[in-house]
Amino acid sequence: MKTTSLITSALAALALAALPAKAQTIYPDATGDFTGGNAALDISSVSVNNDASTITFTINLGGDPTTATWADYYVGISENLFGGVGGNLNGSGGWGKSIQMSTGGMDYFVGGYPGFAGYSLLTWTGSAWTTTTGAASENSTSVTLPVSLAALGLSAGSSFQFDVWTSDSGGDNVLDALSDATSRSWNSAAFDTGANALTYTVANVPEPTSLALIGLGSLFLIVRRRASVR
Repeated sequence: MKTTSLITSALAALALAALPAKAQTIYPDATGDFTGGNAALDISSVSVNNDASTITFTINLGGDPTTATWADYYVGISENLFGGVGGNLNGSGGWGKSIQMSTGGMDYFVGGYPGFAGYSLLTWTGSAWTTTTGAASENSTSVTLPVSLAALGLSAGSSFQFDVWTSDSGGDNVLDALSDATSRSWNSAAFDTGANALTYTVANVPEPTSLALIGLGSLFLIVRRRASVR
């Protein structure tokens, strides 16, 4: 029985190793709070998950984002790297939109333009934004923005605050925000998440190879024990 149990455990570890290990949290948002007539700008929820190397923001929407190539999807991240003073997107190197996180300070910004399969990752240096790029994707109900944990200075156990916003490539500002249920239409009003930011903690998710090694190690011990019994 004990040998059977060990074999079962080893095989389970090997089976898990074949699956993408992830941790996930879902943050709901009220629908109908963007009143401008395009449901692709209306956030219904945001799923945040991480594996051992990547954090992924999936923005679920009330409409089909593939029909609006001009729609933008933003994630602001605060890690309080500068004593609570972070960047406004009107700052040098920013996107020219007045969006900020005054509580904690915005240290990273992910500006997604999934209609063109990409995003800009902005990092606040204390005086300006620097920019790198990444790949975004979309389907008929959601937009997905995967970002390297290392690029955000994150590792297992790290906690950060964040907000998610929708906008467009024109002169409008925040049209819907995950952090509140305020009713908005097309507007260019300045936006501050303030104290309403959400929190996520990066889970410790082992690499699939680590799980595989555990399984193989267990199998090795079983074989060795059975050989010694003979």
